[in-house]
Amino acid sequence: MEASIAYALFLHRQELQRRQMLYIQVSKTKIQLTKELIAEQKQRLATCSAEDLQILTRETQFKRQLQQKLKHRNKQLKAIAKQQERRG
Repeated sequence: MEASIAYALFLHRQELQRRQMLYIQVSKTKIQLTKELIAEQKQRLATCSAEDLQILTRETQFKRQLQQKLKHRNKQLKAIAKQQERRG
């Protein structure tokens, strides 16, 4: 396991172990970990089997979905903050 993947995994585990887990932070570390795994798989693209390519496709789709969820969550938080500003 490369150092960058090990570090991304370490960060993700740290976020999961927090008492008060923040969805955004956990999602960011999960995205980073997935990115690192995809990058490692792409380096070995020449020796990939058909199954490896399917896994790579699923990991890429997962990362995109997670990024979309995170983007949507950020929009929600901004909208809530605006509403609170108007009230207060």
